[in-house]
Amino acid sequence: MDALKKLRLELPGIRGVITQYTRYGNVINFLNGLERGVEQADKESVLYCLEEIINWYNDSIQNIKSNIHVTNKKDHNRNMQLINELFIELKNFDFSYVNSDESNKNEKNEPLIFLSHSSANKKYGDALEKLFSGMGIKNEQLIYTSHPLHKIPLDKNIYEYLRLAFNRKLFVIILWSNEYLESPACLNEMGAAWVTQSDYTNIYVPSFDFKNPKYYKCAVDKNKMGAILDGSDNCKTNIIELKNKVAEIFSLDIDEKQWVYLLDQFIEDIK
Repeated sequence: MDALKKLRLELPGIRGVITQYTRYGNVINFLNGLERGVEQADKESVLYCLEEIINWYNDSIQNIKSNIHVTNKKDHNRNMQLINELFIELKNFDFSYVNSDESNKNEKNEPLIFLSHSSANKKYGDALEKLFSGMGIKNEQLIYTSHPLHKIPLDKNIYEYLRLAFNRKLFVIILWSNEYLESPACLNEMGAAWVTQSDYTNIYVPSFDFKNPKYYKCAVDKNKMGAILDGSDNCKTNIIELKNKVAEIFSLDIDEKQWVYLLDQFIEDIK
């Protein structure tokens, strides 16, 4: 068992023994700092707080041993020995791989919307971006390459960036159009969504030709109900259902008055 994992397991017991003796003073602050440092895998904070707890024990252990009201002196002795051993081990412990692993785990668990579209249909993509942003979707929670706030970052490899995105909890919106079917890049994005079994919703521009033979060669389920952005009552109902789905994925609390305004603006934008 590595030293940091051992500290995570032992920390509640270390805290319990010390707080049974005292609930005041700097040692409590150092225990709190140690807990935060362990959670964040922050080596500097962990070592600093451990050293200060060691110093507190060195100053307090004689009083603890001579105090007739302290009945768990063996636990304090164990604490001192354990903290000193962990301090020595953690000095040479590599925290970088822990930070990397934790960052990757957290990132993989964070939801992300990918708006797969043809740049020819930017009008509809912009309308969806405006809708999502108004709902509370943050810049980094949406990949929409036609928008400066949601584009692929400078110097990033496009396909590598998208490949990593498909490893996350991804919700794909496929903005179908006749131009989309003519774009190898768009079809690759759609194929990746199907291969990775990502959750997706089909949305169609009003001019989309459902009889296009290229559409029927695509891997995704064409019988899955989608939304046509024609401003009709069906369109409004579908967008409300999309809102509910996005709100659930991202745990959003959307004000109803704000939503009515956003929906009206969206219908205006797609006209």
